[in-house]
Amino acid sequence: MTQTKDGAAAAARRPHVPSWDVLRTAAFAAVAVQHILGAYARRYDIGSSEKVMIAASFEPLRFAVPLFVMLFGAALFYVYREPPRYASYLVKRARQLVLPYAIWTAVYLWYAEKPVTLRGVARGMVYGDASYHLWYVTMILQFVVLVPLFFAARNGLRRCCTTRWRMIVVSVVLLGIWLLLLAFRPSDGLAYQILVTWRTRGFLLWMGYFALGALCGLFPDAFAAWARRLLLPAGLICAGAIGYAMWLSVRAVYQEGAVNFNCVSYFSPGYAVLTMVTILFIYGVAERLVRWRAVQRICGFVGRHSYEAYLAHVLVLTRCSRFLLERWPEMNRYIFYAVLTVCTIVGAVLIAWAVDSLVAMARRGIRRMHGSAKT
Repeated sequence: MTQTKDGAAAAARRPHVPSWDVLRTAAFAAVAVQHILGAYARRYDIGSSEKVMIAASFEPLRFAVPLFVMLFGAALFYVYREPPRYASYLVKRARQLVLPYAIWTAVYLWYAEKPVTLRGVARGMVYGDASYHLWYVTMILQFVVLVPLFFAARNGLRRCCTTRWRMIVVSVVLLGIWLLLLAFRPSDGLAYQILVTWRTRGFLLWMGYFALGALCGLFPDAFAAWARRLLLPAGLICAGAIGYAMWLSVRAVYQEGAVNFNCVSYFSPGYAVLTMVTILFIYGVAERLVRWRAVQRICGFVGRHSYEAYLAHVLVLTRCSRFLLERWPEMNRYIFYAVLTVCTIVGAVLIAWAVDSLVAMARRGIRRMHGSAKT
């Protein structure tokens, strides 16, 4: 979702990775279905069997946001072998990430019938609360701002990890520190605000998934080879983790009488490790799927527009849901949500493609005008 073209020169030096398009497509589709299941769970007229189905269906999709963060780290360290010039990097990210975010923040404020003012848009962007899915952009922009820190850490680790064993030891130590941070529960103060109140919106607790992506970006061939080699054991662990999470979620339905999406968290230390294994498994699957030309073409298209599609999909979901309810109020619920899923994913991608195409046309027009002015 957060893939961007970071300059023609950088892109020319680094070949495209088709499997990442498959991963972006899977992550975007998983997020869209998560939100559809969330809307389904909020209905007052569903029975216990439907609640069990919703709870069980949600767990195989929980990988989505950690996978997005991992892909952002992978793209950053894959494109840039050396630290980018900070000012130009921020300008590019502002154009590619912040400007669409500002526009969609205004759209969601307008749709919610809230005042669309400069102050309101700025506040919505800072807190990511103009719509329930925009918190992700607020979080990922923190990684953008802290890019010099991450490259400084990479250079320091390079000087330290001069042998394979040192690299393994340092990796295990850093993983342990991250897991301890996930397990830490302060009672008050600034630490409470960072690690509890703003748990999902701060970059700190996402660092493990970002670091996994950094390894992928720094050593893409080795990472892909390990993903293919460990496909079977990672798949078995992934299936066990999903099965356990489904059992917890279904048990909560019977105990509480409602769907509880917080029974499992990718911020709990044990499940965080399992989520990393799940990402490795999905990566291996993507390496297999990308051999098919049709998969490459479809996922390449979706992957190019996945960020804009992510921003748009909640609006598409809401509008399609209302349209279907108004036109066919007696539609079978299972058919309704199946149709809604297809409409949301396809509609969001088409809107993203249209917006990105208009922006590209505008840029070409500006360049032509600028070139004509020079001559």
